[in-house]
This record gives sequence, structure tokens and C-alpha cells, in this order.
Amino acid sequence: MVNLTIDDKQVTAPKNATIYEAAKINGIKIPILCHDKKLKPFGACRMCLVEVEQMKGRQIPACTTPVTDGMIIRTSTPDIIKARKMVLELLLLNHPIDCPVCDKGGDCDLQNLTYEYQVNANRFSDEKFHHEIDYSNPLIERDMNRCVLCGKCARICDEIVSFGALTFISRGIETKIGCEFEGALNCEFCGSCVSVCPVGSLLARPFKYKARFWALTNHKSVCSYCGTGCNLTLGVKDNKVLTTVYDENQGFHNGQLCCRGRFGYQFINSDKRLTTPLVRKNGVLTEAGWDEALELVASRLKGSGASAAALSTPRLANEELVLFKKLMETAGSANYDHSAGYAHAALTEGFARSFGATASPATIPDIQKSDLLLVIKTDSYETHPVVGFEINMAVKNKGAKLNILSDKRGKLSKLPDATTLVHTPGCEVAVINAMAKAILDEKLAAGSAAAIPGYADLEKALAGFTPDAVAGQSGLSAAAIRQFATDYAKAGKALIIFPIGNAYPGHNADLASAVANLAILTGKFGEGSGVLCMAEKNNSQGAVDMGFYATSGLNAGQIIDGCASGAIKTLFIAGENPVVSYPNRAAVTAALDKVEFLVVSDLFMTETAAMADVVLPACSFAEKEGTFTSVDRRVQHIKPAIGKIGKSRTDFEIFGTLIAKLGGQAPATPAAVFGEIAASVPGYAGMSYASLGEVGAFAPVIVKATFVAPKAAVVEPVAGKLALVTGSVLYHNGTLSQFGEGPMYVCPEGYVELSRGDAAKLKIEENDLLNVASATGSTKLKARITPRMPEGVLFSPYHFGAAGINQVWSGAPVTWVTVTK
Repeated sequence: MVNLTIDDKQVTAPKNATIYEAAKINGIKIPILCHDKKLKPFGACRMCLVEVEQMKGRQIPACTTPVTDGMIIRTSTPDIIKARKMVLELLLLNHPIDCPVCDKGGDCDLQNLTYEYQVNANRFSDEKFHHEIDYSNPLIERDMNRCVLCGKCARICDEIVSFGALTFISRGIETKIGCEFEGALNCEFCGSCVSVCPVGSLLARPFKYKARFWALTNHKSVCSYCGTGCNLTLGVKDNKVLTTVYDENQGFHNGQLCCRGRFGYQFINSDKRLTTPLVRKNGVLTEAGWDEALELVASRLKGSGASAAALSTPRLANEELVLFKKLMETAGSANYDHSAGYAHAALTEGFARSFGATASPATIPDIQKSDLLLVIKTDSYETHPVVGFEINMAVKNKGAKLNILSDKRGKLSKLPDATTLVHTPGCEVAVINAMAKAILDEKLAAGSAAAIPGYADLEKALAGFTPDAVAGQSGLSAAAIRQFATDYAKAGKALIIFPIGNAYPGHNADLASAVANLAILTGKFGEGSGVLCMAEKNNSQGAVDMGFYATSGLNAGQIIDGCASGAIKTLFIAGENPVVSYPNRAAVTAALDKVEFLVVSDLFMTETAAMADVVLPACSFAEKEGTFTSVDRRVQHIKPAIGKIGKSRTDFEIFGTLIAKLGGQAPATPAAVFGEIAASVPGYAGMSYASLGEVGAFAPVIVKATFVAPKAAVVEPVAGKLALVTGSVLYHNGTLSQFGEGPMYVCPEGYVELSRGDAAKLKIEENDLLNVASATGSTKLKARITPRMPEGVLFSPYHFGAAGINQVWSGAPVTWVTVTK
């Protein structure tokens, strides 16, 4: 810390702070337009000019000048005030005075500073700019006439998003922000540029003309898409969520959001929301009252025992999952599960046997503290984009080395000095085992490894996974595998990252144990090290922590089979859409068609809900109270931002009422259930809604390491067929994002992605309609031809109901298909 004086006030600040940061820490306001705490100092706007006595009173920018011990600073002398007024006059010289129709009105830094400094006239005159306004983008409007050249949009796109869609063009008075070749904005549509723009130059089109910012009520919440656990602020007016409001001080990510979080909120107030219970009568779903619907459901569940089952989305709050589990146990059934039964196996089976815990022994903040990141599948950026931003910053700002093991290239492959090994689909586990074998052979294992249970069995089992043997089946060189192993073992801090979810059946217990073996073998635990398993949905980790998966009963796959065989007669599905999100659509549809009684609680009339006998309208995350647990076990409290839509009820209320109708007793409030969670779930002890506050708390993970001997598994290619792999696309998460207007503007339908080489061989052009067929079924999808795909491999996202890939996808890590026009 250093001692300094600001405006005659003795203060202290970190030795690496700038004058601006030192002032802000000590509650002294310095005006600024070009600064954001996530970005590197830039010094473009000159609004933050201050005087430093040791520099003979010279005016210097506070945002780029580091503090020194004994520095004497003055922030608001008459000369400084005069200089700031002149800066504002120069900014307003070419800036259109169209505040009455500018959507940024009330939230515009330039407008506020002009008012604060009483700049009511301008000594300078010049012609206003007449740049063409870009309305072509459905999410982001660009009006460069209003731009003050702070550069924040270009800097955040480069430094954090690492896309580089925007940059400075031309020189002098003609300088402006633009895209390459003066084209339209075509990017990731994360909206980061919109969030940091201090004026109305970049606007979120979905919010345009909806309300003034001062008319909004801001409610802090947690994003309900992926498992990153991003904090967000919902802007509410007239019981409608109209936008997300940027707050650079919110969350570990400092307000940074992806396309889904920033532009996918529209599902909350969608006109397609279910608003009243429906009961099937004479083959038609008919509006009914809650009493009638719940009495019917309770009568089917009462005494049903093992003939009843439940499938849940991991989007439910922890408290709701506890009640859902209690409901099934009250009905006498242990048949409950989530995420197709296999999508949580990496945690519930793999980590459970390797770490003695069903959670990751690393956190998202560890990413920027690591020396080496080993990422399994480039999809890690698409599944969890804000985690991808953390990887970007670790590599570009902190110098972390990035090694990627994937069946295709991707966004992360483009980062500086990143090394991507593109392997044959389905071979990642074998390659990781070969890395462990190389570490043993090169004597790079930690000295304590031999004392850990299972070491002898691991050493014996790895004999069949030499780099030379695995190289043949994986399409990689033995030298490349050995180099990855050496890089990982010799790094001071190394972190392994991989995604799991419905679309990644190959990321299973075997993969989890294989990467766990690597970490245990090299002793890579602690700050900046370990393994981070990125579960798909916002509360996937919570669903595991609450025990909502098969332990003594049937798992999701067995439940579907039970519906088909008649063993399961009553099925309650909460928020899940297995007709679209589970593999082998024909088999799932047939099973749900055969079950005697199907109950679905959901926000929308999904493909699954349309098959139900009773449909219950549920509330979104913005309408209820509870907690979510992120991929790194950060527990966060959410509260209602709006009132319930129509006659919908929270899942907590639905399950509680049904428990009471079955003769059980349910806690009256989510807070009471969280009290039970804190008393019984490992790591949650001592937590309460009050202690969680706005920032949440980490549930610690205690590792009891054990080596798990791998089993040989080879993916055999099928002659004359292409390898289809499924996954997530950047703009979507599960099937919920289909109801968010923003994501659907950018990516409205499914597609099949193939290499240029395969396209040339098959004479396929971009957007050709292709018939993709496997032993499971067939579907028609548009072609997308890209350079990132290796020959012989196809990729398709799994989110879409129309022409869904699960009509072809078998549920295996690799589905062998044929493609015809």
C-alpha cells in the first residue's frame, strides 16, 4: 500500500493502482468516459484530468497514471473544471443533440456530465457527422454519429471477448469505430459493446423505445441458462422484464454476459407462456382449475410406489428439487433423475469414485490464476461463454498456456499460442490415459502419487495406453501426446476444463476419472489447479448436490424404458423436454405415448408437454425464490423480480401442495427448505439466505483422492459413413433458449456442419438441404461448411425441436451417418 493525498484527504491505495482507482477506492469521484474496471487503461476521453503537485501542477489523466508514495493530487481545481468543460464542448461539437429520441437518455454518461458541468453553450462550431446508421443487426444498433471514441467497445471485444469485430477506422477528425471493410456487425452478439458504451452509439434493439432507464426497477438475480452462475440485473417495468442492466461491479465476471444472458431474457414474459392448468379430456387438453388438476395428479401418485417416476430439469432451484424428491418418496418411489441420466455421470460416478465428492475441486476464478489450461473440447467456449471469456483473459492478459484436446477446432483454438490436438471423435479418454502413461514413463508424477489408493492398479492398467498405441486410434502423433503430458506435468499450476451435458454422452464417468487421474498423479490441486467440470444448466451442480439422481431407483434411461414396457405407469416431468433433448427421439416419443399418465410442469407448451395428460403452468426464475449452485459450487440466492404470469405457480408450490395431498408435510417456505439443506448437504453448513447476500458463497469440496484404473474402449469407424458428434452452439443452452427472442434472431434453426473437403467430395454447397440418416432415423438439415471441421466428421447442435438431430443421434458418443442431398 502507498500513502497519498487527494483533495487534502490522506488516503492509502494499492501500489499498483492508478490515480483514478485510488480515488474511487476512497470514495472520491473523478469523471470519466473511457474507463471500465475490466479493461486496460486507455486515456482516450481526457475527462479524468487531475493535477499532481510533484509534476508541477501539470494536468494528467488519472486513469493511466500510477500512484506513488507521497503523491499530492487535486481533482477539481478551477483549471481542471475549465479543462473538463472544454473536453465536453469538443465532444459535443459533432455529437447530435437528439437526447429526446435517444434510447440512452437517462443512462448516458455524456448527458449526465454535460448537466453536471453546466455546459449549456459551445464556443466551437462544426458540422455534425452524417454516418449511416446500421439497422441491419437484429440485436445491436450502431449509430456512429453519437460515438465519443472512448474505444471501450473495440477494447472489450478484443481484450475479453477476443473476437475483434470493432476497431478504429481512419485518422483525425474522420476517426470512427467500424467493422472490417466497413461492413455490418457480424459477431458473437454477446452485447458487451452495448453494455460498456457510455452514450447512445450502440443500443440493444430488443429494448429500444420500451422504457427510459429511470422508469425501470432493477432487480439483482442469477442467469438461468448455463451453469456459470453469472449475476445479472433485470430491468423491470409494469411486471415485465424489459432488459438486462449492466453493472461492472456485479459478480466475478464484473457484469460481463453472453448472448443468452444479455438478449435471451424475453422468454420470461413471452406470449407463449402457459398461464393456466390443462387437463386432457376426450383426447384434448382443456383449461382447468388448480384444484382439479392437482387432485388428479395426487390421485395417480398416491400409493403408486415404484410404478411412478420423475424426470426434472436441473433449472429448478435447490429447494424445489428437494421437494420434488420428497414428493416421489412420499409416493413410495425412488425413481427420479435429471439430464437424461448420463449427463451428470461425470460428477455422480466419475468424481465420486476419484475425488470422493460429486463436485469439481476447482473454481472459475482459478482459470486466471493458472499457468496452463488443458481444455477438453473446444465446445467449452460454446457451452459456457463467460468461462470462455475467463480463458481468453488468462491467455491474453496473464500469459497462461492453452492446450486443447478436441474432435474439431473452435474459437479457443485461435487464441495466441494455443495448441489444439484434433483427435478422432470418441478418443479423448484414450488420449488422456496415454498422457497419464507418458507421465509415469517420464517419471513426472508427484512423489506422493505412489501412496494414493489405486496407484498399482492404475500403473498396471495404463500399460495398454502407451502414446504409440493410442496414436494409431486417435489420429494424433505419439510425440504430440507426450508433449501435452510433459506440458501439464511441468506446469507450476495446471487446470483441466471440460463440459458435460445432454449433447456430450462421451463426457462421462470414464472421462472424469481419466482427468482426475492426471490431476492426482501430478498433485495439481489448490489455487489455479485442479479439474473444473462444467455442467450444462444453471443448477446442474445443485441437482447433484440435492441428490436428485438415481441411487436406489431407476435412472432416466431406465425410466423411459419402463414407460415403454409398462412398468412405469405415472411419469411426472418438471421443466424437461426429453422429446427434443434426449437422444433417439422415436424411442422417447413412443415411450411417453405408452405411459398411462403423464404430468408435465413447464413454462411452455413443449413437444413433451403436448403429450401430457395434465399440464401445469410453472414460474420462471424471475418469479420465485430459492438458490442455484454453479459449476464451481457457488451457491446464490434468487428472489422474485416480477409477479407470477397468469395463474402459474412455482414448482415449490406445486410440489408442496401435492405432498400435502398425499398425506405428507412440506416446509412452508423456500427458506425453511434451505435450512434443511444447510443442515444436511456437505459443504452447505452455516449458509442461510441472509449470509448468501448478493454475492453468494462457495460450498467447499473436500477431496479424498483415489486412482481409478481405466478400461480399454475403442471407437471403431464404419466404412463409408461419417462420424456425427452433437453439442451446444454458442447462442443456445438446452431447449429453453428457443423461447428467447435474442438467441433465435441469431441462430433460429438446426444445421449440420461439415468440412470443406467433405463438401467438395459430396458436391454440397452452403445451405443445401441435406438428408442425414443413421440406424436410429433420419432428418433434413441445412449444410454449414466451415474450415474448423476435420474431414469425415459432422457436427450438429441438439437444441431444436424442428428437424431435431435426436431423430438421428443414437445417444452414443459418435453416431455413424450417411449424408445425401
